[in-house]
Amino acid sequence: MEAKEANIGQWILFQNEPYQIKRKENVAFGTHSHSKTKLFLKPLSKGGVKEAIFSHTDRLEEVEIVKKTGNVIAKLQNKVQIMDTVSYETFDADVDKELLNTIKEGDEVIFINYNGVKVLEKK
Repeated sequence: MEAKEANIGQWILFQNEPYQIKRKENVAFGTHSHSKTKLFLKPLSKGGVKEAIFSHTDRLEEVEIVKKTGNVIAKLQNKVQIMDTVSYETFDADVDKELLNTIKEGDEVIFINYNGVKVLEKK
């Protein structure tokens, strides 16, 4: 897809990492006011938001992210141990500090699995 067609919430591959589009703006640069697309991107496995500016016709690669549900088995220091409710597989997943404080054992959660990286998305 072209950068001008990108929508909030979509996942794209940027610098060989999956990022979710959190915000989109059209910005003007230079004396001739050339318009560009500015995307605010949140990485899958790390916190924070990154800004990236694209020409409207730049091609972006959309990434298919699979979300699954699981149950929290244990809270670790920076991670949680989750059991997939479908396959009963148990694994450790990364989690934001704010979300970690609201989770307790036994909670049902939604997690993302992309190329072996597992990240807790929400409770």
